Amino acid sequence: MIEIVKIHLDNEMDLILSHKRSMKLAELCGMSVIVQTSFATAVSEISRCLIGNEFIRSGLTLYINTLANNRKELVAILSTNDTFDKRHSEAIKYAQRLTDNLKIDRQKDITEVRLTQKINYSGLINDTRIKAFIDYFRKELPLSPYDELRKKNIQLLEVSEKLKESETQYKLLTETLPLMMFTANGGGYLTYGNKWLKDYFSLLEIQTGKIEWTSLIHTSDNKTIRDEWEKAQDNQSPFRAQARLKQKNNDTTLWHLISLLPVKNDLGQITSWTGFFVDINAQKLVEETLKNNVELKSIQKQLLNYQAKLEEKVSELNKSNHDLEQFAYIASHDLQEPLRKIRSFTELLEINFDDKERAKKYMQKIDSASERMSTLIRDVLNYSRLSQSATNIFKETHLHKVLEHVKLDMELIIEEKQASIQSETLPVINGIEQQLYQLFYNLINNAIKFSVEKPVLKISCRKLPLSEVQQHAELTPTGKYIELVFKDNGIGFEQAHAKQIFTIFKRLHSKDKYEGTGIGLALCKKIVDNHHGLISVSSQPGAGTSFCVILPVD
Repeated sequence: MIEIVKIHLDNEMDLILSHKRSMKLAELCGMSVIVQTSFATAVSEISRCLIGNEFIRSGLTLYINTLANNRKELVAILSTNDTFDKRHSEAIKYAQRLTDNLKIDRQKDITEVRLTQKINYSGLINDTRIKAFIDYFRKELPLSPYDELRKKNIQLLEVSEKLKESETQYKLLTETLPLMMFTANGGGYLTYGNKWLKDYFSLLEIQTGKIEWTSLIHTSDNKTIRDEWEKAQDNQSPFRAQARLKQKNNDTTLWHLISLLPVKNDLGQITSWTGFFVDINAQKLVEETLKNNVELKSIQKQLLNYQAKLEEKVSELNKSNHDLEQFAYIASHDLQEPLRKIRSFTELLEINFDDKERAKKYMQKIDSASERMSTLIRDVLNYSRLSQSATNIFKETHLHKVLEHVKLDMELIIEEKQASIQSETLPVINGIEQQLYQLFYNLINNAIKFSVEKPVLKISCRKLPLSEVQQHAELTPTGKYIELVFKDNGIGFEQAHAKQIFTIFKRLHSKDKYEGTGIGLALCKKIVDNHHGLISVSSQPGAGTSFCVILPVD
C-alpha cells in the first residue's frame, strides 16, 4: 500500500477535513460522484465516532493498494486507542452499506477500522499518477482557518529545522578553521570545544561544567591570566591576553593569543562566552630574537596581516553565532505569540461554532494572527539575507535615484497621508543598491507611520569634515564620508531609548496603535554596518526625530 495523505482526528474541524480529502482522493481516482460521496460519508461516519475525547488519540490515513492482476483499491484506515465497542455498532452498519468492504482489527492497545473501495479502470492509475496524488495533497491550499493553523505549525517546524541546520553548519565551520575555538558558560566552564582544541589538549569530549578554560593555561602564566579574567567578568567586558599553552602529552609550550567575547541577553546579562586560541608563537619568536633583521621584520609584518585577517574571521564567526542566538530567541518567543493567539481563538471558535457573529469575529482574529506570523517570518528572512555574500555586491549607486524609486513604490501611502518629502541633492556612492533601497524605505516609512499630522520629512546631505570623522573611533581616520540626516515632524520619543530602537524586535510603541514587526530599524543598522558606516538617532517626544546616517564615499 502507498500512503497518500494522513489526518489527525482531534475535533470536528478534522471531521470536515477527513470527509473533504476522502472525497477528493476518490475524485482523483476517477470514481463517480455517487461512489465519491458514499466512500467519503462512510469514512466520516467512522471518524465521527473517534473524536470528542481528549484522552483518545485517533487518525485517518488514505492509501492506494495494488491487488492481483494490477487492480487497485482505495483504502481508508482509521486507528484509535479507544475500545471502539458496541456503542458504535450503528455507525459501522451504516458505513458497511456504503463501501465494498469494512473490517475491524482489534489488538491490545490499538483498534483499526479498514474501509476499501475498488477503483474501476485502475490500470490508468500508474506510479506517476499516484505520485501526483501525493504532491497534490502536500501542496493543497488550506481548506479552512483551522487547516491554515496546521500548515503554519508545519512552517514553524521547518524554520526551526533551518535554525538547527545553520547551527550545524556553524559548528562544521569551527572544525575546519585552523584555530582553537570554544564556548563557556557565564562562570567560564567549557560547554563546547572544536576538534583543534580537543586534539591539542588530548580531550576526548567536553563535559559541560567540568573544565575551566583557565585551567588550559600553562602554570607560569596561569595566575596572571586568572586575575585579568576576574576583572573582565566583573566589568562584563571582552577579554584579550597572550599566554603559553602546554600540550597534555608534550613539554613544549606555545604562545597563543586569547580572546573571549561575552554573549548577553536582552537584560544585558552575560549568558555565555565565545573564545579563541590563536597560535602566535612564530610572531613571538620574531619579536623577541630577530627584531633588527629586515627580512624577518617583513615576515613579522606578514604574520600580523595574517593575524588581522584571522581576527576578522573570528569576529564574523562571533557575529554569526550571535545572529543564530537571536533567531533561536525569535523562534521560541516572537513567532510563538501569534501561534498562541491562533490556538486560543481556534478553541473559542470550536466552542462558539453555532454563533455566526462570534465565529466570524474569531476567524478574523485567526486570520490577523496568521498574517502577523507570515510577516514575521518574511521580515526575519529579509534580515538574515543581509549577511549572504551573494547579495553584497558593491557598485556605483546614485542615492537620488534610490530615493525616487522609494517614493514611486510608496506613492499611495504618501498621497493617503498627504506626506511631504523634501531632499537636497544626493551623491553617487559605492554601495549595495538593494540594501540602500531598504535603508531609505524603512526610514521614510517610519517618518510617515509615526506622525499625528501631515508628515514632513527633510533629507539633508553634507560631506563630513575630517575633524568630525576622527571623532568616531569606528570610522577610518583618513576616510571620506557623507552624512545623511532624515528629519521628520513625527511623535518622537525619549532620547534614553535611542540605542534600544536598533535592536531586533524592540518596539517603543504598541503594535495595536502602530503596525510593524520591530525589525525595520534593526535592518537599517545592519545595512549601515555592511557599508562600514554609522547610524544614530536624536529625538524628543512631540518634537520629531532625526536619523543620522554616515556612509563612506570614494
